[in-house]
Amino acid sequence: MLDIIDDIRDLILKKKLIIITFFIIIIFGLLFGSIYITILSNEDKKELMINVENYFNLFKKINFSSKLDIFKESLIKNLVYFLLLWSFGISVLGIPITYIMIYYKSFLLGFSIACIFAKYKVGGLIKIFLYIFPGKILILALSIIIGVFGISLSIKLVNTFLKKDKLNFSAYSGKYTLLLLTAILLSIISSSIDAFILPLLYNIF
Repeated sequence: MLDIIDDIRDLILKKKLIIITFFIIIIFGLLFGSIYITILSNEDKKELMINVENYFNLFKKINFSSKLDIFKESLIKNLVYFLLLWSFGISVLGIPITYIMIYYKSFLLGFSIACIFAKYKVGGLIKIFLYIFPGKILILALSIIIGVFGISLSIKLVNTFLKKDKLNFSAYSGKYTLLLLTAILLSIISSSIDAFILPLLYNIF
């Protein structure tokens, strides 16, 4: 774990350009996701508002079985996403796909926030805060870290093939795999929060 923290610190210092491009993509994703609702038809907007209302009404009478279903669905979704993101990191062709996946994740987050705000206006700010913190923020942060590691590894692989640079692939991939295991663990925590803690907080507030 300490090695991962050291590697993350080194990446922040050495891969500033990659990190900056990630943040630019995330900002654009959040922006376009939040304004996408404005170009939908009135019928689509009404259907979205019904879905948002049903989402929050679900927590008023949720039982343990439903919480388990939410946990499983959230965990599977996060695991599939991280496994794909991690897999593209060890592929030479994974660089553009990694950027697309990060954009897609931020777009969905921006769109979800916009839908909640459109339904509940200012009164929905607490719902928005509970929706994104800490689970969604944690997942997005992990996406950035894995994405930076993955693109860095992809670039090293490209340089190895084109410039014949030396690469200690086993050592680097070992740390990269440990990062994936960390992401899996934190995904379990995030999904647990979504399923067992958020319903309680939604009902309180």
